Amino acid sequence: MKRLIVACGSGVATSQTIASKIADKFEQDGIVVTVDAVDYKSIDGELGTTNIYVYIMPPEQELIEKTEELGIDVFPGIPFLTGMGMDEVYEQIVEAAQKS
Repeated sequence: MKRLIVACGSGVATSQTIASKIADKFEQDGIVVTVDAVDYKSIDGELGTTNIYVYIMPPEQELIEKTEELGIDVFPGIPFLTGMGMDEVYEQIVEAAQKS
């Protein structure tokens, strides 16, 4: 099963809000992907078990390189807070979730 993580500083407020929005949209669209909110400090340990990473603050270059090595798709999460560009980012996430 595919897994999507949303990471913010604490893994509680912002990431949980975005994770809930994405999970709700997945459920409405019949997409089966595990969605978890995590704190940024634990992200290194989480990357080995995820397929999609949604960030709040742009990740450091080292983290981007690691996601590329692991074949993890990376997307911005702010559109899910502001609503601006949310549909476009969501469609890209759906495409990533549906690829084998």
